[in-house]
Formats: sequence, structure tokens, C-alpha cells
Amino acid sequence: MIKIKSAALLKDVMRDYFQGFAGKKVAWCTSVGPAELLRAFGFEVYFPENHGALLGATRTAMDYIPAATKQGYSGHVCSYTTSDIGAFLSKETPLKKQYGLEGVPRPDLIVYNTNQCREVEDWFHFYARHFNCPIAGIHPPRHLHEVTKDEIDLVVRQFKAIIPICEKASSVKFDNDRFREVLRL
Repeated sequence: MIKIKSAALLKDVMRDYFQGFAGKKVAWCTSVGPAELLRAFGFEVYFPENHGALLGATRTAMDYIPAATKQGYSGHVCSYTTSDIGAFLSKETPLKKQYGLEGVPRPDLIVYNTNQCREVEDWFHFYARHFNCPIAGIHPPRHLHEVTKDEIDLVVRQFKAIIPICEKASSVKFDNDRFREVLRL
């Protein structure tokens, strides 16, 4: 078997990512955002899809899906959702073996965007209930041939509605200059 030289580096990068949440305010966020907004409030941003991918990469995802289906989650939805919830319910995670962590970081806030799939709303609400933390979502229109001003305005209003929730969870007032700085990074 040929070893890929970047694999060791990637393992270090992922270890640093997962271990970097200790002692910090953490916001969970879907991969399509709004991570930049959360970072502007000083949150470390955790992407649950990374944990779902790790479950797949370690070939353990199928071990956990039955635990989620027993809780009423369909086996026909995204396996990231069902394997992640199933692993959590089973109190197991590859983070322990790979990085010495007991589990995923505890969220102070959960924010999702249904742009990539609608299931993230159910997935993230499961954790919001479990951790008793605030949750907010962006629900952009999907399957559009053209994006109009109305669709843009709708999403802008949703982003603006998240700001007070972020302020409360972070104890940080929104700073447009800081937000612009994060966007430049």
C-alpha cells in the first residue's frame, strides 16, 4: 500500500481543529454558513459535517445509523445526520481514538443554513434540544433559475435576524467593521 504523505499533515490539522475548541465560545454551523458572521462575534466555529465525514472515513457510520432510526430519524435521509446523531446517542466518536477527545464540542449557539439540504434543520434541532442552547436558521429559496432582489432581501433579513441571537449567546455587540474584517480574511 502506498502511503500518502499529506495524510499525516491532515491528521495534525484535524487534531488541532478538534482540540482547538477547549475553553472557548463555540458555535455550530453548517458548511455553507454563516460562519463568517459567527466568527465576527468571536465564536470558534464547529462544523458537524466534519464529524459526519470522520464517521464515514473511519467506516463506522453504518454502525450508528440504527440508533438514530430508533429515535425516529429516517434511514433515507443524509447519512451524516443519522450517523452523527446515532454516534452521539451511543456515546461514541472516532474523536476519542483519533485525537483523545471525549466527544464533539459543546455548543453555545447552533446556526444552520438549509441551502445544501433541509435535513440539517432536524439534525441541528436535535442538538439544540439536547444541549439546551439557542438555535437559528437561514432558509434561502432553492432551485431558482434566477436570483431576484426579493430573494436577496429575504436572505438578508434572515441574516439580520440572527444578529441579536449571536449577541446574546456571545455577549458581544455586533461590530460591522469586525464583520468586514472577517469577510476579508
